[in-house]
This record gives sequence, C-alpha cells and structure tokens, in this order.
Amino acid sequence: MKSAWIIALLLVLVAGRSWAAPNPLGPMDGLAGVSTSSVPVDIQARSMEYNRARNLVVATGDVVVTRVGEELKADSIQLNTVTHDVEARGNVVFTRTNSVWRGNYMRYNFETGAWRTGEFESTFDPFFVTANAAEMTNKTEYVLRRAVVTTCTNHYEGCHYTMSCRTLRVKPGNRMIGRHTVMRLGRIPVFYTPIWYRSLSDRAVGLSAEAGYRQRMGYFLLTSIKYWMSPSIRGITQIDYRSKRGPALGQEIGWRLPEDSGNGRIYGYFANDDGIAGDDTYGGSDLIESQRYRLRFQHYQTFTTRDYFLADVNYLSDPFIMEDFFDSEYRVGYQPQNFATLTHRGDDMTMGVSAYKRLNDFYTAVDRVPEVVLDVNRQQLGDSPLYYESLNSAAYLQMVYDVNGEGEDYSSSRLDTSHMLYWPTRHFGFLNLMPRAGVRGTYYSETVSRTTLTQSVQVVTTNMVTGTGGVVTPVVTSTTQTNSTVQTLALGSDVRTLMELGLETSFRAFKVLSNDENIFGTGLRHVVEPYANYTFIPEPNLRPDDLYQFDSVDTLDKQSTMAVGVRNKMQTKHGLSVDDIMDLDVFTTYNLEDETDRPFSNVGMNSEFHLAPWWQVFMDGSYNAYNSQLDVFNVRTRFLGEVWKADIEHRSRIDESSLLSADLSFAPNKRWEFGIYDRYEFERSRLEEQGVFLTRTLDCLAFRVGGGYLPGYTRDDGTEREDDFRVSFQMWLTAFPGMRVGSAPRD
Repeated sequence: MKSAWIIALLLVLVAGRSWAAPNPLGPMDGLAGVSTSSVPVDIQARSMEYNRARNLVVATGDVVVTRVGEELKADSIQLNTVTHDVEARGNVVFTRTNSVWRGNYMRYNFETGAWRTGEFESTFDPFFVTANAAEMTNKTEYVLRRAVVTTCTNHYEGCHYTMSCRTLRVKPGNRMIGRHTVMRLGRIPVFYTPIWYRSLSDRAVGLSAEAGYRQRMGYFLLTSIKYWMSPSIRGITQIDYRSKRGPALGQEIGWRLPEDSGNGRIYGYFANDDGIAGDDTYGGSDLIESQRYRLRFQHYQTFTTRDYFLADVNYLSDPFIMEDFFDSEYRVGYQPQNFATLTHRGDDMTMGVSAYKRLNDFYTAVDRVPEVVLDVNRQQLGDSPLYYESLNSAAYLQMVYDVNGEGEDYSSSRLDTSHMLYWPTRHFGFLNLMPRAGVRGTYYSETVSRTTLTQSVQVVTTNMVTGTGGVVTPVVTSTTQTNSTVQTLALGSDVRTLMELGLETSFRAFKVLSNDENIFGTGLRHVVEPYANYTFIPEPNLRPDDLYQFDSVDTLDKQSTMAVGVRNKMQTKHGLSVDDIMDLDVFTTYNLEDETDRPFSNVGMNSEFHLAPWWQVFMDGSYNAYNSQLDVFNVRTRFLGEVWKADIEHRSRIDESSLLSADLSFAPNKRWEFGIYDRYEFERSRLEEQGVFLTRTLDCLAFRVGGGYLPGYTRDDGTEREDDFRVSFQMWLTAFPGMRVGSAPRD
C-alpha cells in the first residue's frame, strides 16, 4: 500500500497533477486515483509502476479506469501522464454511455476522448457488431472498418443473417450508416446496397415475407422492406405477387419532423388485377376494373402544446379493394375517412376548423366543407355557484349518396349554438343535486316540408281458364293497389329554438365487507352509486321532419324523460393501490310523454370483472322487459397464463345473430407457439372462419406457418360466395416484431 502512495507523490511532482485518495473499498494492492485531465480519472489495479523517464504509469491485473460516463477494463494498461494516452491490452472492455466495446487492444486519450481499436465486438441495441478496426472521429461518432452487423446473439459464424459493411459510421442512440453493404442469409449473399441507413432510435425497420396459397388469390408471396433513408425520412417497399391476380407494388414514404413535433406518410398500392374478371365474388360489379389502386396521405403535427393539425385522406379505385388487399383494416371499418382538422386547446375552451370530404362516389357520406367548432368547457362563473358550458358549430353540410343509391343529394348551411347553466349542490352531506337550464338555437339555410301522397291504382289481370270439354275461357279480375310516396319540398331558411331544463342527482355509499386477505387481494369493499337525470325539452318550432338529416343535431325533438341507473363496484387492495374487482352499471330511461303502454326503454348493462390477474370478463347488453328477452347481449372473457392465453367472445342479437369467436394460443417455451382461431354463427348454423398457426422462433429469426378457412355462403342479394381457404408461411426478425406481415394492413 505504501508503494501506491509513493507513486502518487512522484506523479504529482513530475506531471503537475493532483492525485485522489485511494478508494478504501477497492483492491488492496496498488490502488490509486488519478486526475490526468480536466475531468478526474480513477485507476484501480492489483499493481502499478511508474517510469519517470518515459512519464508512464504501468498497471496490471484487473485494471479498471473510470471517468464520468466512461469505464475501461483490461489485463494491463500504459498511461502517459503528459499526453494522457492510455494503451489497454488483453480482455479490453470499454463502456461509454449506452455502448460497450470488447476486444484485445485499445488506444485511448482521456483528454480528447479520441480512441481506436483493433479487432473488437460491440452492442448497439438491438444490434451486435464486430469489426477489424475502429476509431472515434469525434465525441459522438465512430468509424468501423470491415464491420459485420446482426441482431443474432449466437456466434457470428452461426448467425442466421448478417449485414457486412466495408465501413460503418455509428452514432450511438441515433443511427448507423454503412457503405457497400451486403446482406447474407447464413453465408449466402442476397442483397447489396452502396449505402445502408439504420436508425437506432426507431425499431420500425426490417424485412419480412409471407408466402402461401389462397383460394381466391392463388399462390402468393407478400414481402415488406422497411428502411430509413435519412434521420427523418422512412421508406416501406412492398412487392407482392398472387398467381390468380398478378403482381402488386406498394410504396410508402414517411417523415418525422424535428423534435418529434409531427409525423406523416404518403402511401400508394397498385395491383394489376387481371384475374378480377373471372371472380364473381361481387356479382360482376361494374365498379371494379383490372387496374386497382389505393392512395393514402396522413399527417400529424403539433405547432405548440395547444395547437395541432391532423389529416387523413384516402382515394380508392373501387369499393372492394379494402376487403381484397387490406383485410385487417376492412374489418375495423369498411369506409375510409377523408378529413383535415386544425385544433387549438385553451385553458377554458377548444376551437377548430375541419373539412370532411368524400372522394369516391361509390360511398354514401356527409361532407362538411368546412366546419368550425368552438366549445367552452364547463367552468365556474366568477365566485358564483353557477357553472357555464357552451357548444357551437358552423358548417356547410352535404348528404351525398353512392352512385347506385336511390337517394337524392341535398345540402344546407347550419349554425348551431348551445348554452347551459349548472348549479351543483350537496345536501345532507351525501346527496348531489345539480339543476340545469339551457337554450339552443340552430340556423338552417334550407328546411323542408314532407308530404305523404297516397294513390290508388286499379290493376286488371286476365287469366285463361280451361273449362268442360276443353273450352278455354278468359277470366278478368280487378284489384286495387295503394301506393304511398313521400314528397319533399324545399322551404328555405329558418331557425330552430330548443329550451331545456333538467336535474341530475346521485349519491355514493359504501360498506367494508372484510379487511382480511382473500382470493382477490386484501379486504373487500362494496360501493353503490344510484343516479338519475331528468330532461325536459318543450316542442320546438321545427321538428325533425322539417329538417334535412345529417347527424344527431337534426334529430333533436321534444323530450320529457327520466334516465335512472345504479352503479355497483366491488373493490380490493393490492399494496397501496385500490383495484376494482367488479364494475357494473345498469340503467334505463322512462318516457313521461309516452303515448303507448311501453314507456320504459330497454334496460342496459355495462360491466367489467377483474377476477384475477390472469382472468377478465367484459359484458354489455340490452334487456326488453316487455318481451322478457335479451335483445342484445355480448360477453368477452380473457385468460392470460404464463404459457397460454385465450380470448373468447359471444355476441348475440335476438333473431339476427349469435356469433361465437375464440382465439387461443399456447407457448410452452420461447421457441414454440401454437394458436387457433374459430368463428361460428349459431343463428345460421354456419362456420364463418377458422384458422391455425405454428410459430418457431430462432435466435434472431421467427417463422410461422398457418392456414385459414372461410366457408362459402349466399349473400343477401342472392349471389354466392365460394369457399376460400388460405395457407401461408411468414418470416420476420425477432428484434423487429412490428414487421410481421400478419399485423400489416394487407390481406
């Protein structure tokens, strides 16, 4: 220990540097701390020697050199106290911020931070890199020579895929740029590019492929390549082929604005669908041609913390392209939206201007070009007990029907303003009462008058009747048919005035049923919250029949209703948090002005049950008390175990549908996963869909083989849909699971 202090004293005298006190928790032999630059450096080793003539400190045995944000480990080092260069040899491990370098040799300067190495390996999450040599060109960028990049964790000779670069520039946490890059599957080269860009801050890149067979499409191969062309511009190229439909090409260019202030993309997909002429799936619709395409533009941008812009525009070649080539999107919503909106959010209000425009005439839609909205949030009026809320909008509305529709287009300008006052009060320490009063005025540039015309028509038919002896005698019959038609007559502008009075009331009560541990957690508490809401609206001067119908604003009419319900919760504790085991809401509405003998609406129900960390149940429904039947009932349960998961759902609508779907998967380990999916319609006694898959995960690649079957059926228009089945094979990089084709917006 004394030798370390002698060496420290000599270095202070010779190099003019100050030495820190030895670390009492470090190794006992030859331990010292040193400041060789403007930033303190600490050296720990089993032994250290000082060569005064050469200004060298030589440390050997488990050497650890640390500086703020950096650490260098080696079997031995040589430190020059004048130039501040250090040479490390043997089992060298250099750690800086979020990167780790391993090799047998490194030369490093503590003053400038520059360094270079011989052969080494490193990690840039999620990539593993080896190179023949590397050097640091500045404090944030490295240059690697003869580099090999992969996400595989096994030995490089056994990697499933690699990217070999003549030179590779790396900016940790930002990006990698390779020059003259060759991609290999195993040892086989499959792709070359003179420049390869890879973002280290976004994993939405990679390569995936899916191959298989589908009855309507034939044999198919779907490929997707995601890549970054610059730090702010991303590309996705899709090259597809279907033997019964021909080739298809998709291209996306996405962008990301500085400081994450916005992002967007423009996407195009084109299919030369020569096989559509022989496909009678859509009954030979004349809306489909062989040249099929989809164009989409999306953009989101924040200008300030209160102002943002959002746009989504879609243009399609025909109404069936979504179902054919973008099935996952089609199942969510068959009609894409087209809108652009600019919104400002203030402390007490929200205002915006937007436009909704139909671009394809084979859809029915309501155009709003433009629409301006100003909503005043509910807020207290000064020091008074009253609260104020306002909803305001102005729009030019157009109802446009599809080209095959029988409706006639109509339009109107509409200015709508609503103002409401609330007076929240609390009585007896538990009862909440909140009366309200408001007025709503709506201006229409066009109103209508609807008249039902009834016309009687005499229909004469003649039938030939064969009598005795083969004599044919004509028999004439006459019937009267009554036809009713609704005639609509435009009347010009008018203003509808609505007055509203109401009262909301509720209270909450609870009881602790147990403080002991149970199967759900610790303790058990029941919370009950009855509530009621009375609404009275006198008959307005304009009824819904006097107005063009665009949305719910135009359906407003006289009303005298009482909505009542009760919410029940069962709660328990996990640690310090209170969690709901059950959340059940039951409600109905009583119409005080009902002219029939059925003033109550259906009894509605929404509920959630969190019975265990691995078991959840969700239910909703509508019960008709007069018919003593459930008109609608939906239940979904989710099981999530360590090696399995299941989603089972049943959706029922009386006399219409009773659909059961189940999605089950089992993964006994990280290498294998098995799954099955079924959907069965009990009302029609028909299997609607069935699928199965098997996944094999390797070190850095995953493969999936699967199949699906969709039985044929007769559509409502009488046309037949033939059986359709599908067999597929998929491949993706495990480091980039988002590249899986199954999650991509295609068939």
